[in-house]
Amino acid sequence: MPEAPRGTVTFLFSDIEHSTHLLQYLGDRYAEVLAAYRRLLREACQAWDGYEIDTAGDGFFVAFQRATHAVAAVVAAQRAIASHPWPEGAPVRARMGLHTGEPTPTASGYIGLDVHRAARICAAGHGGQTLLSQTTRALVESNLSAGVRLRDLGAHRLKDLQHPERLSQLVIPDLPADFPPLKTLDQRAHNLPVQPTPLIGRERVSAAVSALLQRADVRLLTLTGPGGTGKTRLGVQVAADLFEDFASGVFFVPLAAIRDPALVVASIARTLGIQEQAGQGLLDSLKEHLQDAQTLLVLDNFEQVVAAAPLVAELLATCPRLKCLVTSRVVLRLRGEHEFPVPPLDLPDPRHLPSVETLLQYAAVALFIVSFRSACLPSL
Repeated sequence: MPEAPRGTVTFLFSDIEHSTHLLQYLGDRYAEVLAAYRRLLREACQAWDGYEIDTAGDGFFVAFQRATHAVAAVVAAQRAIASHPWPEGAPVRARMGLHTGEPTPTASGYIGLDVHRAARICAAGHGGQTLLSQTTRALVESNLSAGVRLRDLGAHRLKDLQHPERLSQLVIPDLPADFPPLKTLDQRAHNLPVQPTPLIGRERVSAAVSALLQRADVRLLTLTGPGGTGKTRLGVQVAADLFEDFASGVFFVPLAAIRDPALVVASIARTLGIQEQAGQGLLDSLKEHLQDAQTLLVLDNFEQVVAAAPLVAELLATCPRLKCLVTSRVVLRLRGEHEFPVPPLDLPDPRHLPSVETLLQYAAVALFIVSFRSACLPSL
């Protein structure tokens, strides 16, 4: 096993497309598939000095000192997966993402935006597809093996990232090269605000909230907690994670500047681009627009206009495919409302501070470092 790469590092993220469906299809035999997939990917990465950072389920996270080695490992892995005799003809297809950067090494791996960027690039692809960031492409495009080439896919907005990322697809001879449009924020109507930092320390909470909102019986979910606990940031993340589930779009409605509950209708309508029609009130126009739409509304800072809660109930009653994710210091007290209290991030005991390596394991500390870098480095 080589040492963990330092300095400029190329990250590989990979997982199996539709792994949950495969599990349901194969039952007990899925364990055999997962073991074979792990072996094939691990062998390909080890052959090119890949350093395995984490493995969870079908997800792989590997670091390489050289970008060309990462690409060679990916080519070998995709070919091995495509040619393997999977049981019952199971469609095992891995999506992979590569990005090169300079992360901060810790005792348990790496932290930094480059890690999250690589993960988001992987998540944008389809099974059998390998995506590269512009940084990685620049390092490898003149050193590709025979027949392997790069296809420019243009700039795309990825979850959590402030600026669009120019992506390229690795085209491998004798393997599929044509895929559906990438799974990026460009593929659905939305107005989600761009976040300057990735979501840190909220991965399990975000997954729990997403799972709740995906339930058919949950149409109104309220994230509660005192100010500063990250309700808004969590709500935006969940909305971004679920945007593929809402064909008519995901929309963020900021209510922090509003004190009059009567202005909530106008705020939602303005966000959706709805104007009052002659002979029809704005609320009726809003209902008509949302009546058959599969839409998610993120109503942020609702505690200031909580008297408008009956409006939310009316919209949900009129529009059967509408869901609302609310952030508020208080619940709306509506029938069918589900509350999710947002816990604060863990902090070390200031009276007994641990080592620097241990401090970096605290999500609040890691978030502070990433936020500081994001705010200060561009001006240095």
